[in-house]
Amino acid sequence: MFHFTNRLHRILSLTLVCCVAVFGCSNYNVIPKSMKDRVNTDVSLDQLKASPSSHQGELVVLGGKVLSVKRLKDKTRIEALALPLSEELVPMTDREPSHGRFYAFDTGKEILDPKVLEEGTPITVVGEVMGTTSGKIDEATYEYPTLQIRDLTKWNKMDASRWGYRYPYYGGYYWGAYRPYAFGYY
Repeated sequence: MFHFTNRLHRILSLTLVCCVAVFGCSNYNVIPKSMKDRVNTDVSLDQLKASPSSHQGELVVLGGKVLSVKRLKDKTRIEALALPLSEELVPMTDREPSHGRFYAFDTGKEILDPKVLEEGTPITVVGEVMGTTSGKIDEATYEYPTLQIRDLTKWNKMDASRWGYRYPYYGGYYWGAYRPYAFGYY
């Protein structure tokens, strides 16, 4: 009897280890595989502000914290405070100050509901550069670099702050990320 329970214990332990390895370490790709070859990850917000027309039509990655989400007639506008991104493209929320703000517009079939993204939520946007949009920050006019969302990742607020420092056991594997809607990949 002892031999049987000892063997059963080993089998259950091995099963548990395999489940953790398979499900606990599933790699989350911020940039969908279908877009990977077309996204320019080297373009910064500063470059977009300096010369938006030279990047028009390019797919880029920006991230930050949601400042506001507004439902317009036929789209949703996200205003975000841009933050540096980690190697895994997660906004480093503990690394403020920001280099500015940007707008990301969702005009897909399923328009993003503003309640899905509350203020302060860390996001990473893969988007097509559309140029700039004039807006206001308090009383000042501001030219927002503008993206058409092609993919959006919403991060868990608490976990995103830890990405400012590389933990060896994370290694690009992340539990707290998801796509609030399936944006059309093309």
